[in-house]
Amino acid sequence: MLRRVLLCLCLLTMSAAGLTVTDATPASAGLSPVETRTCANFDSSNNRRLSICARAWVADPAPTQWRGVVEMHTYILVNGHPMDRTAQSITVNQATFWAKNADGYPIATIDFGNDFSSRTCRVNGASSSQIACSVPNTSRVAFYGTAFNGVAQGSETGVYKVSWRDDVGQPHIVLSGSPSFPDHLPIYFKW
Repeated sequence: MLRRVLLCLCLLTMSAAGLTVTDATPASAGLSPVETRTCANFDSSNNRRLSICARAWVADPAPTQWRGVVEMHTYILVNGHPMDRTAQSITVNQATFWAKNADGYPIATIDFGNDFSSRTCRVNGASSSQIACSVPNTSRVAFYGTAFNGVAQGSETGVYKVSWRDDVGQPHIVLSGSPSFPDHLPIYFKW
């Protein structure tokens, strides 16, 4: 109970400081508001879980650069409540970003993830100097795909394959078309 009170106080303090704060639900990678992404949750073993979210990033104020983003969050259920759990590694393997014209047709298709090249992702920010599609020892991460430089009227991000090694070293793969619980890949975010 004390932990929850301190967390709420911390969030109120950060909110008052003008920072954007998101909720701590399982599908929240803690990096973007819930309304701006599509998420799915996967159960591995011993109540260990992975949340995967897809979204888009657009340069502000001039929307001339676009990126697909895959956010992931590992956690464990303790008495039915989610608690962050540091994974030994979290990887996006296959994702695709489409920049679209006003009619909704793709004008650019960009594949990203470790299965394409480890150099197709930036970690936790569009301008991050950390280039990788896999990170060690974390519970929350956002992978920003290769940029589309141009003007688009919309976009779509699809996630097809991810993998992670949980806190006890057990490897897991979630792949489009394979049985997984409770949700399935692919997941899409359209904007």
